[in-house]
Amino acid sequence: MRPRMSRSSAVLAWQRCLRALIGAAFLWLIPVGSVAGASRPAVEIVRTLQLQNELLGRTLKALRPAATGGPHLYFVGFAGYGPQAVFKREVLAVRRLFDARYGTEGRSVALVNHASTLNELPLASAGNLDRTLQHLGKLMNPSRDVLFLFLTSHGEDGRFVVEMPRFGLASLTPQQLKDMLKRSGIKNSVIVLSACHAGSFLPALADPTTLVIAAARADRSSFGCDDRREWTYFGEAYFDRALRNEPSFVRAFERARELIATWEAKAKLEPSLPQMGGGERLGPALAAIQEHH
Repeated sequence: MRPRMSRSSAVLAWQRCLRALIGAAFLWLIPVGSVAGASRPAVEIVRTLQLQNELLGRTLKALRPAATGGPHLYFVGFAGYGPQAVFKREVLAVRRLFDARYGTEGRSVALVNHASTLNELPLASAGNLDRTLQHLGKLMNPSRDVLFLFLTSHGEDGRFVVEMPRFGLASLTPQQLKDMLKRSGIKNSVIVLSACHAGSFLPALADPTTLVIAAARADRSSFGCDDRREWTYFGEAYFDRALRNEPSFVRAFERARELIATWEAKAKLEPSLPQMGGGERLGPALAAIQEHH
């Protein structure tokens, strides 16, 4: 028969057991291995999440309201899928393009899920996006300024994937995104969703002051998200090809749609059928922005 433990011994044993359990749980929260084949140090999840308030606060504090006149463009990029770098690369490249071409420097935000940017950029989470939109709503002139919101990730019908391994982030639905925009008070917006089934967001979001561009019809996949690529098919066609030569968001979409159809036919892929809807009242504001840039 085993000897009975004294009260003090039992307490010490329980404390050791508790520490072991906490340690095991903490290790479970730490990503192990690599991203896109490159060895990376383990990420301390709790510290990273605690850092978010500081990172986002610093990012939002650096934003400045546009000068008088206008209308002016504000940019938000959202790279939702952290296990692959292609979405990060795409958002950062589009942000640089808009800062240079449409004068959004000082009025642009990048929210990114990727291990390489955890200490530099705010996470692409629903909470951070909501807070960013609320802040921009206070800076923007609702009667003239326009938000350009670019979201890139994987997707399903009615769901835009938001994932950073072991961070427990929640994906976005059309209604959630609509509610965020409504709370922000932002009136005029262009929303570009580069993801499979992105067209499922059009019915909820598209309206006369909201132009919605989707990389694929609600029942179709989009392509080009291999992690070796710099751009997805839609990102390359719309931003890197069309918008570099055509400042109009609408006409650039028509060019991009034709280019994507050519690529997909050559690769014998089922057509993604990019979609566009809404924005009927945005014409004058967008024309003024494009004219000056």
